[in-house]
Amino acid sequence: MKQTSCTVQENLQEKDKSPLRLLREKAGLTRPQVKQHIGVSERMQADWESGKSMPTVENVAALANLYQVSLKTMFELLGLDVTKIPDDLPSLAPSPNEN
Repeated sequence: MKQTSCTVQENLQEKDKSPLRLLREKAGLTRPQVKQHIGVSERMQADWESGKSMPTVENVAALANLYQVSLKTMFELLGLDVTKIPDDLPSLAPSPNEN
């Protein structure tokens, strides 16, 4: 019975965490490690994770690269409506068979 109680408690704690924090933890990174990778203070990261502030586009790109998720996923996790953003744009470069 104690096992079930522990699992319920863990699930409640996970619900309280922001999507950005969960993504960081899933990547197995601490805030000091993220600071090393992208050069952003732990305080700023805490503000992003709590929703007090939003990262710049450059920082969103750096986080997406670090966590290996798409930019669309990052923007969605930040609470932005991405429903009308296409998943991928057609390539503007001509294909090798076109001359």
